[in-house]
Amino acid sequence: MKTAKPESAPLFLTPEQAAKISGLGVNRIRQLMDAKEVAYLPVGKRRLTRIQDLLDYYERAKVYANQV
Repeated sequence: MKTAKPESAPLFLTPEQAAKISGLGVNRIRQLMDAKEVAYLPVGKRRLTRIQDLLDYYERAKVYANQV
């Protein structure tokens, strides 16, 4: 019997992959990269980010319910 391998996430994500994982749009991911809100690695014309960079952005940008 074969067992399914757990899927592992890639180390670096394209803006399209980051958008799919985060729920944000591709254009918003690119805007955040342009504004230096989300860290990325330039590779040629591509910009790659990590899941941890997205989580870091969420931590900085979140608003707590009792602060509204």
